[in-house]
Amino acid sequence: MSEWMKKGPLEWQDYIYKEVRVTASEKNEYKGWVLTTDPVSAKFSLSPRLECSGEISAFCNLCLAVSSL
Repeated sequence: MSEWMKKGPLEWQDYIYKEVRVTASEKNEYKGWVLTTDPVSAKFSLSPRLECSGEISAFCNLCLAVSSL
């Protein structure tokens, strides 16, 4: 079990404004900055840059698609 799976939804806030590498269950890998987390839907938004003008490149569902963070 990966470390993020042991964390509760409120602990996901520790990842905000940090650069992460996400490996999804289908083995796709995404790298970027966590902008927001939503403990209700278990999702976070990931941006390739930490600039306000950067586009959000992925929305990840922490319970379903992510195998490691």
